[in-house]
Amino acid sequence: MDHAIGRVGKSCGLVALSLWGALLFATEGQAQATELTGDGSLVAPSAEAPREETYETARGVGMGLGARATAQGTSALAYNAANIGMAQLYHIETMASFVPGDRAWMYGGAIVDSITSKMAAGLSFHGFYGSGDRALRGYDGRLALGLPLSQKIGLGLSARYINLRSRQENSDGESVGAGVKAFTLDASIRVTPVDGLHIALLGNNLIRTDSPLAPLTLGGGLGYAFGNLFSVSGDILVDLTTFEQAELLFGVGIEYLAGESFPLRVGYRRDQGRVLNQITASVGYVDQQFGMDIALRQDIAYEPGNDTQLLLNIRYHVQ
Repeated sequence: MDHAIGRVGKSCGLVALSLWGALLFATEGQAQATELTGDGSLVAPSAEAPREETYETARGVGMGLGARATAQGTSALAYNAANIGMAQLYHIETMASFVPGDRAWMYGGAIVDSITSKMAAGLSFHGFYGSGDRALRGYDGRLALGLPLSQKIGLGLSARYINLRSRQENSDGESVGAGVKAFTLDASIRVTPVDGLHIALLGNNLIRTDSPLAPLTLGGGLGYAFGNLFSVSGDILVDLTTFEQAELLFGVGIEYLAGESFPLRVGYRRDQGRVLNQITASVGYVDQQFGMDIALRQDIAYEPGNDTQLLLNIRYHVQ
């Protein structure tokens, strides 16, 4: 028991160092959960809010919409907490994301432990700073728990606190544009009816935030893995609060492990509400103690202008 506690304490210390940069992006003052200017008129349609989720991983980006049914480790923390306890691992990760067109940065870290206790847990903290369409400053922190009921069924719950403030101002110096300051919850379940086939059902931001930065979404994913060598996955989500009517987000991705150490991924993502198509890809390296992934997401024929997003993950495998 003392050994386990010492290991957790050491790991948390390492995570604290990786998260230090994220604290630099913490918001100052109160975030505004509104899209209105001082005179009550809309600054921009909610569809123009940033198109990324508040926490993503290079694997998730490379797989199109996140491959929620097959996510493991820190990707499970980002996309599907029910998967956290479905594999025995202890990972520490730091990450950085950059959108060159808007000079927008995201930086932070995460830790996932499904070894110390039957109740697996994950913790993450990420800061944001950007301009243009991503003129935000703030942070997203979450604590996720995953409980494997058996080798075939897992449950997940993620508590999140999001504090994002628009950096846009009107002529009176008042903050305008989309923002959010709220506590919310994600819930999920994963079922493996036969070996290799995984089905996920998810609800995100189940406590309403009334902000397009954290919309209420429901959906699921389906994935099939051929051992550790190859997997194909697809996700579909319904955004219930950003637009005047429910809109779909869906995507597919393929992953192949080359040479037992080099994961290669390609994917596609469609945002129906924003009429946005994206192609994605990622490459990486993994061994027993270390993992690294680099991902690219590219808009295709998007009317307001095509954006490119780059993302880097570096992981240390405690076990």
